[in-house]
Amino acid sequence: MAAPKKDQATTPTPPPPESGLRYFRDILGQDWVVSHLKTAMLAGRLSHAYLFLGPGGVGKATTARALAAALNCAQPGADGDACGTCPSCRRLHGGTHPDFLVISPEEGKNQIKIEVIRELRRVTEYPPLGGGWRVVLIKPAEALTAQNDAAANALLKTLEEPPPQHLLVLIARGEADLLPTIVSRCHKLAFAPLPSALIIQELESRRSLPRSQAALVAALSGGSLGRALALDPDELLRQRDQVLGDLARLNRGSTGLVLEWAQRLTKNRADLDNFLLLAQLWYRDLLLAHFQAPAGLLAHQDLLTTLEQARASAAPATWFANFAALGKAQRHLQANLNPELTLDILGLRLQRQGNPHDSR
Repeated sequence: MAAPKKDQATTPTPPPPESGLRYFRDILGQDWVVSHLKTAMLAGRLSHAYLFLGPGGVGKATTARALAAALNCAQPGADGDACGTCPSCRRLHGGTHPDFLVISPEEGKNQIKIEVIRELRRVTEYPPLGGGWRVVLIKPAEALTAQNDAAANALLKTLEEPPPQHLLVLIARGEADLLPTIVSRCHKLAFAPLPSALIIQELESRRSLPRSQAALVAALSGGSLGRALALDPDELLRQRDQVLGDLARLNRGSTGLVLEWAQRLTKNRADLDNFLLLAQLWYRDLLLAHFQAPAGLLAHQDLLTTLEQARASAAPATWFANFAALGKAQRHLQANLNPELTLDILGLRLQRQGNPHDSR
């Protein structure tokens, strides 16, 4: 057999095996989306293309897999969910199902090549190999337009004239980086951030974390279970202690100390981002404690005594001002303002709030 040409596109292939189950019943916190898809599937009214929108780690790819499993299951349940035991379900779970394809950028790249989309169009000219549905997952959809719109435009023909028994699922955080022509040809479904209580429960179950650690991780996850599971709780506690120490030193330190702190923090963007998030979380907890919120709502459940001591030593107006200053600095950094100058100003504001009688 002749060797393939160097510029020959690679045929989209099934994804590698995934750990855990991939059925509708396994999806957490997205009841409306699951109900919508089940109802449309059972009524035979599925769209030919879906755009799943929402933050990472909230179940978008899992839902696409669940939909593929349900559409190809040999013995689905009364609610339309896949059985998990038939040959089709076993192949999907093992990453060998020929009719579930994932298109993503190559490792280390941020764009999907136009050649891959052209090959997808060629593949979709033929019926699904298993006689059911061919489901194609494109993630992230922003990678279609990362450098230019060529790949996205190449996909338009498939979206405009979908082959029978084919369904495309595009995954994106938002619509802003997608071509309007792509968005308009897809049925949009919004995935919500997961509630903190649900993430805490999963962390306790899957990672065996104590509730106090799980609460802090959940508070920093942004409603993303995937992000929560990726965070190192011990490292997070170390960073939290460093941030609280920095806040205490800024409150009683000199201008020189503030400038040294700003210089140190700007050397590592990850440390800088963590400081802003963890400091905001601290002042948020102080405000919640002041207004007597239940302890279960606090992120720092292992520092209730420390919170109470801090609450007695300052006023809510100070915490509001500090929280606002941190948020302003965060926005300035996102707008690519000078990091060290931004932190110089932030540090001086935090210092002045910590020394309200200082006339400097």
